[in-house]
Amino acid sequence: MKETRVHTAEIDRFHRDGFLCIPRLVDDAAVTALGTVYDAMLAGEIDVSATDNPLGRITRQIMMPSAYHPLFEDNPALDAGRAIARDLLGVPDPRPIFDMLIYKEPGQTAVTPWHQDFAYSQMPFAPAGVAVPSDQTLQFWLALDDVDEANGCMHFVPGQHRAPLLEHHVAAGEAEYTQRLLAIPHPERNLDLSQAIACPLRAGGATVHNYGTPHFTSGNVTANRPRRAYIFNFSSRRLGE
Repeated sequence: MKETRVHTAEIDRFHRDGFLCIPRLVDDAAVTALGTVYDAMLAGEIDVSATDNPLGRITRQIMMPSAYHPLFEDNPALDAGRAIARDLLGVPDPRPIFDMLIYKEPGQTAVTPWHQDFAYSQMPFAPAGVAVPSDQTLQFWLALDDVDEANGCMHFVPGQHRAPLLEHHVAAGEAEYTQRLLAIPHPERNLDLSQAIACPLRAGGATVHNYGTPHFTSGNVTANRPRRAYIFNFSSRRLGE
């Protein structure tokens, strides 16, 4: 399989904006294979009950699917993501550090509010004003269904990752709950939402973003279009560094 890479202009855009939309990260065969195992986990055919904990006690979320099925330890999405992370992080061997599945079924209207992933680095949240490392960690969000604004595609505010971390609060779930839901309060005041960019994707497309980039997904207001997202992260650092 041809290695997925990004061009210099895309690397520059990632560092400027804090995210990229990738129209095609994996092919249809990979989407089908991942989706089949994903559906088996959702249906309880593969026991993931230990980490099948709703995000903020609202949205279906399975933490660390790689602990339950080998496909999530080694698959074309991880291979393609690693090659891109190599370019974006500037390291020869980026390390996968975390993965999860977030599912929004049709009619599940709860939003995932505006937040920055770096806020989750401390419990209950990292303090506002700290610097977010620009070259340490990034996250891929792979669509296993066609996604748009009706069923919960990703939205980003470009450039905010270069500023200190914004204030966050616990929007749902208990403060010490691992799957707590964090949010930027009053995003209409604290973010320039006029600059927000939606990233609709076909199944097999993905986004990748810096841990400091504010992002949001709407609920799934459709009647019959599920939204399965596979999320995996890479770090430029080794354990203990």
